[in-house]
Amino acid sequence: MSRSGDTIFALATPPGRSAIAVLRISGPAAHEAPALFGAKCPPPGHYALARLYDGDATPIDEVLLLAMRGPNSSTGEDVLEIHCHGSVAVTSYLLEHLSKAMGFVPAGPGDFTHQMFANDKIDLLGVEGLADLIDSETDLQRSQAWRQMSGALYRPVIEWREGLIRLGAHLEALIDFAEEDLPEEVEKSLRADADALKKAMEVVLDDGGFGERVRSGITLALLGPVNAGKSTLLNHLAGRDAAIVSAQAGTTRDIVSVRIDLDGIAVTLLDTAGVRDTENDIEAEGVRRALAAAKNADGALIVVDASLAGWRDEADDLTALCGGPYRLILNKADKGVHPEASIRPDASIKDEPSIDGSDEARQRQAGINVSLLDAPDNTLASDNEPIINALRELVIPANNAGGASIITRQRHRHAIEETAAALTAAMAHDFATAPEMAAEDLRRAADALGRITGIIDVEELLGNIFSSFCIGK
Repeated sequence: MSRSGDTIFALATPPGRSAIAVLRISGPAAHEAPALFGAKCPPPGHYALARLYDGDATPIDEVLLLAMRGPNSSTGEDVLEIHCHGSVAVTSYLLEHLSKAMGFVPAGPGDFTHQMFANDKIDLLGVEGLADLIDSETDLQRSQAWRQMSGALYRPVIEWREGLIRLGAHLEALIDFAEEDLPEEVEKSLRADADALKKAMEVVLDDGGFGERVRSGITLALLGPVNAGKSTLLNHLAGRDAAIVSAQAGTTRDIVSVRIDLDGIAVTLLDTAGVRDTENDIEAEGVRRALAAAKNADGALIVVDASLAGWRDEADDLTALCGGPYRLILNKADKGVHPEASIRPDASIKDEPSIDGSDEARQRQAGINVSLLDAPDNTLASDNEPIINALRELVIPANNAGGASIITRQRHRHAIEETAAALTAAMAHDFATAPEMAAEDLRRAADALGRITGIIDVEELLGNIFSSFCIGK
């Protein structure tokens, strides 16, 4: 990370050949940069077309210079942007020449955004939203990132914190009048305000982790015996031949990963080796990896050949290996479900909560009958829509009908949970005899919320967040 007083610079566009490249410079010497190439900096708030030269007065490139004066700039400092042609030779020369100039330092990951934060151009939630926007792959991720940058969580957190500070101030006042009786209506009002704050936080927390799931995505393993149709299912869901399909048992040896967009949530599907006992060392390693994937994934689709006797026992064995919720897919239903393996009442039930934390075991009593060969051109046939619905049940929380959440990271959730717990502890005290204890718990609650927005205690967190940014941002 750059030091205070440095002028930092970096490409703000991806490296490599392109039509246009943007070199961003921020700091006290930013407006002196054009002079290093024999050009004049335009007045702040203006742009100018200029030709840049090397030390031998040979033209480097004809560029567009855009100057901004701090604090009215994106970083709050003096900023200069050089819009040049995206030639590797051009950009390499400009970067190398700047690195040799006194006071100019190549920017590290997130340095520009760090300056924005340091100069109050953006709050910590906005920083995280910006990082999520850059990394977004789906429309839902993009819109969620913009909501975060626009204050979706910032506004309620600030209101809650202000409410906690007001409650704390009232309790601090009670300390000065500890020898006097506390009017009943005063204590009743304080407790009502505290209860309202806690309930508001609980409503936000009760989202099934949807925001984190949108941001980070979900991993689901396709688990089953050999030749059950796992690879065929993966190809149908991916819409392409991602995995080799063969009638030969044990074709899939290693994990094949495919990422799909399911209603705006990025879902990573893991096609695994067929689970069976084998003396082949390579296949045995594939089975080991399959079992590890099933255990570590957020959920699983268990695929069995329902036309064969014994599929039920296979399904029961496989469900016991899953580390999370699952749905049972009964493939090759066109051949008929084998009568010797009619589904027991608990055949596809796992006594664990689904990904969203709700208990849906009773809804998984029966498997989903499908015939994957009916789906032409690597797309799911209309009668296989239940598979998509099964994925939705695993991925989208039942208690998130609105399909949105203002919590997007675990640190947000932990901080709000810590706040609610501290608020509960504060309300457990007797205001008449121990108002100072209640006030201390409220201070802890306010501090927990302050860490969300970056008001307090964030230096270690800042380093972690900014390190995830690309250089030039």
